[in-house]
Amino acid sequence: MKVIAIDAGKHATKGLGASGEKTLFRTKSTQLTSSLDIEATGNSNKVIYEEDTYIIGDQGEQVDYSLEKNTLLHKLAIYTAAHRLGCKGEIAAVIGCPTNIYLSKENRKAFQENIKEQPKKFVVDGKFQNIQFTRVLIMPESSGVVYTNKELFIEKRVGVIDLGGRNMNFGIYDNLIPQPSSMMTTNQGSMHIEAMIKRKFEAMYKRGLTSRDIEDIISNGGIKYQGKIELESQKALSEIYRGYVQEVVADLKKEFPLDLMDIVVTGGTSLLVKDALKEIIPHVQTVAETQWTNVAGFLEIGKVKFK
Repeated sequence: MKVIAIDAGKHATKGLGASGEKTLFRTKSTQLTSSLDIEATGNSNKVIYEEDTYIIGDQGEQVDYSLEKNTLLHKLAIYTAAHRLGCKGEIAAVIGCPTNIYLSKENRKAFQENIKEQPKKFVVDGKFQNIQFTRVLIMPESSGVVYTNKELFIEKRVGVIDLGGRNMNFGIYDNLIPQPSSMMTTNQGSMHIEAMIKRKFEAMYKRGLTSRDIEDIISNGGIKYQGKIELESQKALSEIYRGYVQEVVADLKKEFPLDLMDIVVTGGTSLLVKDALKEIIPHVQTVAETQWTNVAGFLEIGKVKFK
């Protein structure tokens, strides 16, 4: 039985297979209709799920801003990722979810059962797919780094801050063992940064900004006007990143003594704010390929659990 791991985040979906397969695409969708029926281009797929048709991936235009993970978009992303990893027939998968969902047995089971419920019809780019999630293990999104970077955790008490697309997940690991009372999720992922940028830059430039405009500001390191990056916008963006990290750290310090333990930060959003992290948490440790840390850790778990 093929073993895979999937981390379907609010921003991007990452997938790894035990034989080295790898996939990454934006967790976005556009539902097609009779008046809007196009082919997928770029890093996207045209998917028929039951009787409805969607574009899934970078070409999609709708993002799920909810706190929920047990949604149609995430199920579509998970099944599409499995297809991209070459899955056919019965498979075993380790799938990540926010800590707050993981801590609830009821929510964890509902998410697991929804993934295992095979659609009557699943077609990708015109080809019928038979993918059966026979075995599914749900893991908290902040836990992957413990399995990929054990040397950071052995004989140590470590706080893990996982900065994702919608959420910030936190947990303390004592000599590799998670401390359940410390595990938590807040709405402080990259979408929170995007909201901060929108408020600040709309006030600065007295114009409305779309979500696509915000993405460009982040990728360009500032707002581009007539082909040039505005210097003041670069400074403003740095201030926003610093303010974001200060907010996250201040909230965590209300409950946890971060200065008295090692701190490891993971997740794609950590790449945006790495300079601010080093300034505000001098002893912070980051890991290589941090965007892949969780899913890589999940795969290591799957190799053992699904022998």
